[in-house]
Amino acid sequence: MLRKLRRLNKLTSVELLVFCQLFVFALSARVTLRFISLSSLVKFLSASAHNPLLRHFPLGHLCQDCRQLTVVSDLAARAVRPEGPCLLRSLLLFWLLKARGEQAELLIGVRKETAALNSHAWIETRGTIIGDSAAMTGSFATLLRF
Repeated sequence: MLRKLRRLNKLTSVELLVFCQLFVFALSARVTLRFISLSSLVKFLSASAHNPLLRHFPLGHLCQDCRQLTVVSDLAARAVRPEGPCLLRSLLLFWLLKARGEQAELLIGVRKETAALNSHAWIETRGTIIGDSAAMTGSFATLLRF
């Protein structure tokens, strides 16, 4: 917990503003996914990102670069879901990149380890993996692409 607070303390005021908004969104997304499908949520995020009134939300995200948004999205997702935050982080980044007019894709992959089936979510834009490594995502077979 203390480590997380130290990471938050290193954020600039604009990054902290974006973090707070992303934290609320991550909470909302986690609850929403209990009631609607992932594809419905992704469609809604894509549509809202193209809305002229909504594309400026969260406030302050347009003055951040992609690296900063990746860090803040990861912090917000981990604050809501410490174990396995990849789907929430990817949804946040997907929304932010779409609002900027980027060609972002949300990918869901699976891999089998021993007797378990593991999954992972990540973002790609123009073939470039955002916020993850190629080594990590390469070990998963892409199952869904939004």
